[in-house]
Amino acid sequence: MNRRILAVCDSDRDYLNMLHTYFLKKNPAGFEIRIFDSVKRAAEASKEESFEILLVGEKIYDNNVSGISAQKILILQEDGLSDISGFGAVSKYQSMERLMGQVLDAFALDEKCVSTESVGRTAASLISFYSPERHKAQSVAALAAAQALSDMGNRVLYISMQPFSGFEQILCTKYEADITDFLYFVLKHSDKLPYKLEGIKRTIHGVDYLPPALDYSDLCGITEREWEECLDMLLHGAGYTHIVVDLTETCRGFYRFLEKSDTVYVLAAQDALADAMYTQFAELIRSKDMSAALEKQVRFNMIKGWESYVSDLSRLSHSPVGVHMKGILGQDGQHYKV
Repeated sequence: MNRRILAVCDSDRDYLNMLHTYFLKKNPAGFEIRIFDSVKRAAEASKEESFEILLVGEKIYDNNVSGISAQKILILQEDGLSDISGFGAVSKYQSMERLMGQVLDAFALDEKCVSTESVGRTAASLISFYSPERHKAQSVAALAAAQALSDMGNRVLYISMQPFSGFEQILCTKYEADITDFLYFVLKHSDKLPYKLEGIKRTIHGVDYLPPALDYSDLCGITEREWEECLDMLLHGAGYTHIVVDLTETCRGFYRFLEKSDTVYVLAAQDALADAMYTQFAELIRSKDMSAALEKQVRFNMIKGWESYVSDLSRLSHSPVGVHMKGILGQDGQHYKV
């Protein structure tokens, strides 16, 4: 497999060390980082092995940068007073996560940039959460389980199929793009999935997640075949050990997710109406010759007072909800491990 190199050229040694530490810890999109403190050294190194991406500090830039062999060159902008033309720019002083997101998104969107595909990865374990009665706690349970898995050293991606997740308000954030933008892009550019994923994903308590749909009708517009194709790409090409899906019927690939899941955690309250709704759901699955999907199910209920912990979604795994979900994950003995 060819190496993918992201080179950084800057005179600020503290900044370079910070970037290097980030790469050692996060390894975004499988890139290897190369650090240079002069344009001349970067140019010499690129003759031996060209770079996919080159980031050049605004203060160290000179005209020799154009001679460096790199598919994508971006300026690390400090004050914007250097009047550098011909290259895109990203703000140097922001979180490393957002910086890398912007850099890799720019790489993904550039039609002139080509990618080397990663091969030989072990498929991620697919875990789905579902509630026939549309229990409000489904998302809390799924996210708490995802955080518990992350705490155990796993690489976890959380995907919400909820038509109204409420994440923007609860997390006090704003999404410029969402899961549907990601899916439509990777359907056309499957080789650039890792870069687009890094560009759009957010992270909460060690769990990466795709911003939920801003308009549920866009989510409904994705066909079953498209869901299946994207799911296969994520399971085999995104580099995660676990993908946790907060599943609803809004997803037209609903039945395929149930079939492909290693475990389906079904949230259902312990009352007559919830039992009746679950029974109808189970009978429907059997009628579609999907009895195997029922055998993978773990039915559970939420603890009383779970609503008290929704205000801080970043600490769910340390709350009583998280303790409860760790116990649920351990029931089948399959996923509650590193």
